[in-house]
Amino acid sequence: MEERVDRTEASPAAVVDFLEGIQYPCSKADIIQQVSRQGAPQMVIEALERLPEQQYYDLAHIIDSFSKVSP
Repeated sequence: MEERVDRTEASPAAVVDFLEGIQYPCSKADIIQQVSRQGAPQMVIEALERLPEQQYYDLAHIIDSFSKVSP
């Protein structure tokens, strides 16, 4: 069984863990809905809420944007 990354920090690795199964392209709202369904901590959700409103075409695009807005 695969072990999940520490969920107490809003890190790119934590975000990847919660995006399993998302369909591309996706919107910011789709991303937040997906991580919420996967049980992401509020810290991750709040960080993702700072993403720009746009379409995301792959995981690298999400992580790149997330890295720019996360503390």
